[in-house]
Order: sequence, then C-alpha cells, then structure tokens
Amino acid sequence: MATIDPVLSVDAVAPTALPRRGWRSYLSHYLPRVGAALAFVAFASFCIMWVQWVFRASEFPNVSGDFVSFWTAGLLALQHHAADAYREVPHYFAQLELDKDPSRAYLAFFYPPYFLLLCAGFASLPYLPALCLWLAGTCACYAAALRAMVPRDLPERESIWLLLLGYPAVMLNMGFGQNGFLSAALFGAAAALLDRRPTLAGICLGCLSYKPQLGIVVPLALAVARRWRCFAAAAATVLALAAVATLVFGIDIWPAFLADSTEAKRNWMEGYNPLYLRYWISVFGAVRLHDGSLPLAYALQATVSMSAVLMLVVSLRRRPSGVRSGRAEIAAIAACVPFCSPFLLEYDLVILAVPMIWLLSEGMRNGFRRGEGVALVAAYLAPVAFKIMLFHDALKLSVIATSALLFAMVLRRLTAKPAEPTNAGAFAAPLDRSATVKRPGRAEPAAATVWQS
Repeated sequence: MATIDPVLSVDAVAPTALPRRGWRSYLSHYLPRVGAALAFVAFASFCIMWVQWVFRASEFPNVSGDFVSFWTAGLLALQHHAADAYREVPHYFAQLELDKDPSRAYLAFFYPPYFLLLCAGFASLPYLPALCLWLAGTCACYAAALRAMVPRDLPERESIWLLLLGYPAVMLNMGFGQNGFLSAALFGAAAALLDRRPTLAGICLGCLSYKPQLGIVVPLALAVARRWRCFAAAAATVLALAAVATLVFGIDIWPAFLADSTEAKRNWMEGYNPLYLRYWISVFGAVRLHDGSLPLAYALQATVSMSAVLMLVVSLRRRPSGVRSGRAEIAAIAACVPFCSPFLLEYDLVILAVPMIWLLSEGMRNGFRRGEGVALVAAYLAPVAFKIMLFHDALKLSVIATSALLFAMVLRRLTAKPAEPTNAGAFAAPLDRSATVKRPGRAEPAAATVWQS
C-alpha cells in the first residue's frame, strides 16, 4: 500500500492520530455511569421516604398536598358540578370534606376545562390510590420521554436519562404533588417525535395547553421553524379538547373558567403574599418577593420575555442551512419557557430536564463546548439552592441566572455548525483535519489533531 500512495506509509502518520486511553477516556467511561447510579439511588431513596410519609400519617397525609385541588375539582365534575371547581366556596368545602382540617389553606384550580377531564378520571378512585397513580404514571411518562430523546446509538444512553431521574426538581414535584412531570413529558415526547412524526408531536404540544403559561411561545416558535404540520396538529388538538370539554361539561363551564382566571390574576398573582411568592421562579415573582412594585414587576417581566423570545426567534432563523433537529428546536423552546410567563413556580423547573438532556447528549457525542458543563451542573443543582433557607431571598435569584445560562448554551449549540461525532469519549474534543504533515517533496493535509472548541 505504501508503494501505491506514499501518504499511507507508517512514517507519514502523526502519533496524535492514534487514540490514547488516558484519564479523560476513563472519566468519559465511568463518570456518567457513577453519576447515573447515584442519581437513581437518590430518586429511589426519596420514593421510599415518600411512601413512609404517606402511609405513616395518622390522618390525611400532608405530603403532595397540591393534588387535593386536582382531585376535588375532578370530584365536583363527576358530581355534575364542574363549574364549581372554579368557585372558591364550593371547591373549598369539597377540600374540607376530604381532609377535615379547617386550618388548611384553600388550593385554587386555575386550569382550562379540558384538564378537568383528566382530573375526573383520577377522582373516580379514592384519594390516596389516585395520588399514587398520578405521581407514578406521570413520572413514568417523564422518564420514557427523556429516554426517547437520547439518540439510540449513544453508548451512554441509559446513564444520561437516569441522571435526569435524580434531578432535584423531580423530588420537588413529587413533594408538591404537581404536574411538572406531565409538562416535561409532553415537551420531551414532542422533541423525540417532531422529525419523524410531526403530527403526533403537534398533539403533544397541543395537550400542553392544559397549562397555557408554558405554551405561550410554542406557536410562534413552530411558525418560525416552519413546522407547519406540527403547528396545525397542535392548533387542532386545542380546538378538539375545548370542544370535548364543552360537550361534556356544558357551555357554562367557560364563563366560570374566565371569571376564575380574572380572580386568580387579582388575588394570586398581583396580590402581595410573601409566603406564596417564595415558590415563584419568574422575574415577576423575584421583583415582588424583593418588595418591588407591581408596575416594575410587569415592566421587567415584559422586557425579559420579549428579549428571550427575540433570541429564540433569531436563533431558529440562523440555524445552519440544511440542518433541522426537532430535539434541538423543542429543547430551545423549553429552555425559553421560564422567561415567558410571570406565573411559574419551582415545580415547573422539571421542564428544564428537556434542554438539559439534549445538551448533555450533544456534549457526550461531539464534545462539550466551553461553559456547557458549568451550565448543566448549575441548572441541575439550582432547585437545591432554591430551597436553602440561609440568604433565601438572594439564593432564589440563582434559579433565574442558571436558567438564563442554560438557555444561552442551548441557543449557541442550536446555531453552531454540526461537528463530526468522535469516539474518543465524552470529554474529548472534536477532530480538526486542517493541520498538515510533511509528505515527500511537499506539504499535505495531515492526520487529525485534537483541538478544543
């Protein structure tokens, strides 16, 4: 072979072209597996503690208490009083009849009428089995969606999604009994399906309208990305859900919902309640928590929201030509969500698992770019910092900062030219083929050398 082409001679091959097994290779092999094992242990330990908290309660369990609102709203719907789920007095008495504790605070129900269909299904079961099924079922959907987002040919596939099973926001959502798993599962399923099954992805995004503040930016982003089939499917899904809810509950359900939304804005969002604002993760909530005025909170929230949406739109339009990735687009949309609505609470941080798992998968495949590792670690641990009581007012701002850093890293990766995959491991950089090696008589393109992106 050397007599046919001198460049193939052994002397012409640079030593750096040969793979080496150093400490980076060992880290890339063992670190994801160790992290996944620790994450699974943390998740399993919390599940065991949760079961102990629930079944050792002498009376009504206090853990996962927000589910009370969903279950009692569904119960009223089953009793043919669906509109009462949006009226404080009958809804409060339904909660009081369930837990028998008049000192417990009222938990309002703000969701569109078609979410009542799901709540009614769970209310057909006794409360405790319904709570267990709600958390177990939505958590399973969350895990399945994240696993589907990881490319199948990635050797560390199982380790990556298991890492996000131990994401601290998972424990927060279970502790509240909230719907963060469902929201993240719908985003994750849409990301996994968008390239292959855009109609199904649109259905997932349409179902996300059960929580409208999470889907504010979705129609615009789909239009900018020219995902018209997904856009049409999402719009049709929202219309179909609204039609089914109207047929089941009657036309009177909508005036009750709209009146309740106005009441919620006045009493729950604009009213100054520090005990409630400490759970908020939005810019609006941070300003109000730090004694900022209502006009100032709205102004800063509008500025941040418009800036984030503009950055998302520009990034979607500046993607490299010929490159379309549904996972990347939905990850960018999900990373933008925390800046698009004033009304977001800490259990909504679960949706950040979608951009995190995409960014982590891309880094494991093609090498991490500068700042991505810091952004991933900070976003992963942000829910823990949010719960620290020492300097808690200041530390709550860390969630906004880490979410912004994650958003910036996702947009940078989205607009970057695709790199060739490398088999050198998660911490190895991509290969640069532009160097030269000496050929007999002249300079020729060389074997690859390693460069840091």
